[in-house]
Amino acid sequence: MAQAAASTCEICTAGPGEYYCQQCDQSFCGSCKSSHLRTKSCKNHTFLSGPNINKEEKLLCTEHEEIYFFYCQDCDTPVCRICSVEKHSRHLMTDLTKSAEKLRFEVVKNIEAKVTTSKVNLSKIEKETKTYRDEVKAVIKTITEEGNYWKNLIDKKVGSFVRLLHDEEQKTIQNITALTKVYRRDIENCQQWEKKIKEMKTMADILLFERLEKLKVDVDNIDLKPVPEGSYVSYRNKKPSGTEIHSLFGEIQFKAPKSQKKYKYACVSCGNEQISTNEPVTQDIGQEFPM
Repeated sequence: MAQAAASTCEICTAGPGEYYCQQCDQSFCGSCKSSHLRTKSCKNHTFLSGPNINKEEKLLCTEHEEIYFFYCQDCDTPVCRICSVEKHSRHLMTDLTKSAEKLRFEVVKNIEAKVTTSKVNLSKIEKETKTYRDEVKAVIKTITEEGNYWKNLIDKKVGSFVRLLHDEEQKTIQNITALTKVYRRDIENCQQWEKKIKEMKTMADILLFERLEKLKVDVDNIDLKPVPEGSYVSYRNKKPSGTEIHSLFGEIQFKAPKSQKKYKYACVSCGNEQISTNEPVTQDIGQEFPM
């Protein structure tokens, strides 16, 4: 509400116009206000002061141009003196100032309750959020540990395969090396015998015959072992399916908050639609509906 206090008292024109009479539409100083209220015809006048003064805003009855004095509880509306007699004569009336104060108290109390509830809910949200985030961290830690467990098993399996291959490779190479030495030795012996045979051309036949018979025995004693089939190694790759990999791990479970049921129903007294979290006691009227 805009503040429009008069600069001077409109009665004595000397003091500050700190008070505004709603009935007289005039500004008063403190002294003139006291004198004004001592007048019999003005003793019930009401004053505004401070930031509540706004002379441009005249809250008068639109029908009688009278200031509102009462509050009709039956009609839930402020009324002037004339309206209280002509239209609300048998209604329950209360003082407008007291009604405004009562309403102010109710609104303030409601606001305080809302603030208290909001703070409780906020604290609950913050606590549940922290708990949820801690749970997420714990689940991630568990999944990571489980993954590392399977990684270690895989690394061990890979290591065992590699060691097996190295061991078999070493055995095979040793056998091949030994066989190679035998064949190289036989080749060297045969080459030496060929050289001796060439040197025997000038020998007498009888001596040559004896030497050749002896050499024949040595040649026949050479046992040329067949060359074994080449060593072979392969790996049959096995790609696990997504289902097999999935079976190695657990499952992530999310718990969604339960939605609160709300009901829309018509009030038996006034017929107005109402929304409530409590199931209506009136039979055949309550109807659950999604919110």
